[in-house]
This record gives sequence, C-alpha cells and structure tokens, in this order.
Amino acid sequence: MSAAALCLAPAAPAARVKSVPVAFTVKNTNTTNVPCAPDGATYTVRGHLTGPVAALKAKRSKRYGATLYLHGLGVAEWLWNFPLARYSHALAMARAGHVSVTVDRLGYGSSDRPRSGRSVCIGSQADIAHQIVGQLRAGAYGAPGLAFRRVGLAGHSAAGQISITEAYTYRDVRALVVVAFSYSNLPRGNDEFGFQRIACDAGGDPIAVAPPGGIADYAFFGRTPASLGAIMFRSAAKAVRDRAPGLRGADPCGDNYSLIPAIQRQAANVGRVRVPVLVVCGRNDVLYAPFGCEAQAERFRRGRTLILRRTGHGLPLERSARTFRKRLSRFLGRYGL
Repeated sequence: MSAAALCLAPAAPAARVKSVPVAFTVKNTNTTNVPCAPDGATYTVRGHLTGPVAALKAKRSKRYGATLYLHGLGVAEWLWNFPLARYSHALAMARAGHVSVTVDRLGYGSSDRPRSGRSVCIGSQADIAHQIVGQLRAGAYGAPGLAFRRVGLAGHSAAGQISITEAYTYRDVRALVVVAFSYSNLPRGNDEFGFQRIACDAGGDPIAVAPPGGIADYAFFGRTPASLGAIMFRSAAKAVRDRAPGLRGADPCGDNYSLIPAIQRQAANVGRVRVPVLVVCGRNDVLYAPFGCEAQAERFRRGRTLILRRTGHGLPLERSARTFRKRLSRFLGRYGL
C-alpha cells in the first residue's frame, strides 16, 4: 500500500490531530549479538508521524515524546495505522495527546525491499530501529524532521523480540512496550512459523517474489488471506476483518530464520533493560498464551503485564483496543511519552 493511501489525517479535525508521511534513511547493518548477515546496503524506511498538531511544530516538538511502533510478521504499518481511520491506533493515541511513529519495517509495504529477503534479520531490524530512534531524537530525517527528546519503543509479535533486542543492545529508549509476544509460543505458533520456513527453504512463495532477476526469499505468514485473519483476530469488527486480508504481505525470510536465535539470547540480556516495560497480550491469542506473557514480563527488572479478555493476536485492531489504548496512554504518560 502506498504512503498516500495510509495518510489518515482527515479522520480527525485538522486543528487537533495531524498525520504526515516520514522517511528514514538507514543502513541494513547488524551491531547486535543476534547472529545474522545483512547486506549492509542503504535503504529507505517509510511511515507516518501522527500526533496533536501542537506537537508537530518545530518549536514545540522537543517538549513531547514520541513512540516508535514496529509490526510483526504477516502485517505491516497498517496494524498500527489502519486505513479505516476509526480503527487507527495512531490517530486514537494522537487524540489522547501522544505522538506515534508507525513504519513499514525494511522489506515490507512502502519501505524498500532488499532483493533477497535473507539479507534482512532480527538483528538488523533492531539495528534499524535504533537508527530511527536516533534520527527522531536528533530530527535527522526527511520532512518534517522534528526532534523529540524522549522516544519510546513498541513492538508487536516478532517485533516484540526486535524491540527487546534494540532495548538491551542500545539502551536509548525511555520505555518499552511488548505486544502479543513472549519467549514461549503455543503449538499453533510452531505450525505457522514452520509453514513459513518451508516456503522460505524453497526460495519463497512464488506469488510473493518477482520473476528471475527480481526479488526472492519472501514468504507469507498465514498460508492464505483467510488463515491470516484466523490467526490475527478474535473480536475485531467486521470492517477490519474484511479489509485486513487484502493488506496481507510477504515477510523477508531472514526475519523467520533469525527469530529463534534472537529469542535464545534474550534471557541472558534482558537484565540490561532498565526502563519500564509493559507486556500486553490477548487472552485468546492463538500464538502466545497469557502465562507466557506473564513470564516474559517477569524477565524484566521493571516489567508489568496487561492481559485483555476476548482479544486475539491482532491486539491493536480488536474490540478491546480502546482499553488497550487507555492503559497504554497512562503508561506512556508516566514517562513523558
């Protein structure tokens, strides 16, 4: 989906809330302890900066914090910035006074895609997140180039691990939010990761890659659009369920290949995360159980857990999203975000 298609500013009065496209120039490098081999090339990661109009002015932005939101497998920026504005997490948080930065991670959506999906990995995605955090703090990115003194980080599903890796490696964020993820997944998770791995071992899904000479090593999480919906949702509105399958995209295979090695390094390193951490999960998530999320939170020095009833894996788009945003707003607000 193009950046223009995701510009959601009309959903709220222009005098109150604004959403603008942003682009970050990043290098696909890996300076974490998660073993993987990115290509080292320079790419553009694209997304949106959404917040109160008062916060999106050069002379005022430093008074505000901003939270960078990362998406997991099978989805993209749309998880946090849905094209049906009434379901957009970013717009709702803006109306509550928060600034959100939502992006398509490298290899997804409107962001650049390396020719081989194997050249993207959990370590390089964490490194790229660190680069974006630095650019947000310095205002060193494309228009509007606003600087935010404090930056938080939130990651959904596999990006929960990306965010954890970023936080313990670089220790540059004010707070951490881990959504629909723990170091221990349910059997359905093993199945879905395994199906994707089989496709990756074969060079990627044929309908997800270009003809010879084009890109390769990209595969779908959720074998069909319908199966992705079954994985993601427990209580989402019909409008979301109808729209989301058409937004489904393929994941770079390196994300899948490097996720287990990243999780294996988590326990020995999370003690370096000194900032407050909120772990949020759905009670009806088919990939991660509540007890796993509670155990994940216990690994952090300052971790706490929020378990939402009648909620599946696609938590920002479930019917409990309003409760999630309310609790998240309180959490972020305590730390200037």
